[in-house]
Amino acid sequence: MSSEFEKSLRRLKPEKHRKRLTSRDRSQLPYLSSLKPPFPKLLLDTTVYIDALQGRLPKFVEIALRAGNLWHSTVTEAELAALAGLLDPSHAGTHQVIAQIAASVELRPPHRILAPDRDVWREAGILAGLLARLQQSSKNERRKALNDALILLTAAKNGCVVLTRNISDFDLLMQLDAKGQAIFYDTI
Repeated sequence: MSSEFEKSLRRLKPEKHRKRLTSRDRSQLPYLSSLKPPFPKLLLDTTVYIDALQGRLPKFVEIALRAGNLWHSTVTEAELAALAGLLDPSHAGTHQVIAQIAASVELRPPHRILAPDRDVWREAGILAGLLARLQQSSKNERRKALNDALILLTAAKNGCVVLTRNISDFDLLMQLDAKGQAIFYDTI
């Protein structure tokens, strides 16, 4: 009997990937603007919260958010919390931005929050390492890739599709693991 770790390695096959990945043409990727309701279960990426807070969501994304079956991730909560820690406390607008971030997080219904489990963490680690090797990523890019892989695989495990404007990273992750799916949008 093989271990769960070995099963993950067999599924993801990191040894078979040897060439740097290239981004696919935008015409090959799924965009929310081309979909009509009912929308799939959507797990929101951090970009959605940031764009909403900055008033940069297109109207069709706002409509999908109102009409959709929305899910949230503990990973995106952590990324938003990191922003609150990164902001300059002496800047005049910091207090207001942190209050907006906190309000955004507090609006999440507890029964709609998904957290990565041990299997997701393991496979996200393999995916992030694989992506870092193929793309020769910096340390910061590796951390970001791990978070994105956690979001993508949590969505897949729970029957969701990630909604994001982060085309470059999620496209590459989906090329490595077709189990995860994302739908993209552009900001206004």
